[in-house]
Amino acid sequence: MRVLHLWDNYAPGLFDQSLAICREEGFDTALACLNLIGGDQQSGIRFVRHLGGTSGQGLAERFRNRLRRFTGEPAFRRLVRAETAHFRPDVIHVHYGTTGALLADDRNLLATPFVVSFYGFDISQGVRDPRIGSAYRRMMKHRPLVHVLCDEAAKRAIELGADPDRVVDANLPLPIERYPYVGVRDAISRWLMPARFVEKKGHDVLLDAFARHLQRYPDHRLTCWGYGDSRQLRERVRSLCLDQSVSIINNELEGPFDDAYLAQLRDHDAVLAPSVRAARGDDEGGPALTAVLAQVAGKPVILSDFPGSERSVSDGVEGYIVPQGDAEALASAMGMLTTDPELGAEMGKRGRARAMREFSRDAYRGALLGWYRRLTDEA
Repeated sequence: MRVLHLWDNYAPGLFDQSLAICREEGFDTALACLNLIGGDQQSGIRFVRHLGGTSGQGLAERFRNRLRRFTGEPAFRRLVRAETAHFRPDVIHVHYGTTGALLADDRNLLATPFVVSFYGFDISQGVRDPRIGSAYRRMMKHRPLVHVLCDEAAKRAIELGADPDRVVDANLPLPIERYPYVGVRDAISRWLMPARFVEKKGHDVLLDAFARHLQRYPDHRLTCWGYGDSRQLRERVRSLCLDQSVSIINNELEGPFDDAYLAQLRDHDAVLAPSVRAARGDDEGGPALTAVLAQVAGKPVILSDFPGSERSVSDGVEGYIVPQGDAEALASAMGMLTTDPELGAEMGKRGRARAMREFSRDAYRGALLGWYRRLTDEA
């Protein structure tokens, strides 16, 4: 089998395992992208621009501003046409719906059987851009397999014209082998929010909830561990007089992500992910992967009911799920974990078992190979 992977922005090793899996299976595999971000120039990878020296953390900032990336469209389309003619793939895997939007009007290219993966921004804020939404509708007329990360994303794809029978879902694989069981100590008093400093992550809701929580538990501490512009967050902490109880840490200064995150998990008791839908429409569009990694380490989690929260947590089983934007409900859930650390420890154990099972590389491999075989069988 010959598989061509297409990305607008590609960062080797960020989260995708599809290229590596194809190589392990012995498939003839190639990759073409608009921007190769960081990493080395690898054999089998063609690109328009190499943005060297950019870390994986910085890539996420680039994804946040994906609507600005269209300056390289013509060159990217020429590259994809040339690579398709040269490589003659049996299957094309289009990564990010926005990559597919760039190619939606190339009928010859999209005549090759393809799967398109939606990863979050592309199926939330991206849909609100008229140009992208229109391109999605044209792309769906080619009847791709449409890979999504949650039920809400599937619903949005169908509204854009995806054939319901061709919508498939699978969790992205996580480096679960790097996260040993840490569990919960005798008490729960140290809270961790691992997230970018952006609106959709729900920091404002969290700080309101934590201010309520401190009225009953004044010795508790909260760490906001992430990256991006933290000025607004710091001002919010000051305005709520939380300076002595809340720490804000830039994780870009702490070395390799997995090592740094595991250290934070060892120093904290529970993890929070109160994500919301941002004013511009961006939402998680799938599981919050840092929260899932916390589950792998055996930590109880409290999530808002964002699209994808259900993929790793059932309310009251692996943690708690509260309504988006509801600071009072979040504070109440924090209080329940505080008063019953044994339940928190059990939730952590159940969360680890679920995450290890459902976010493994083997589970993703099985889904991925099944899609490719289905497309080749249909051809």
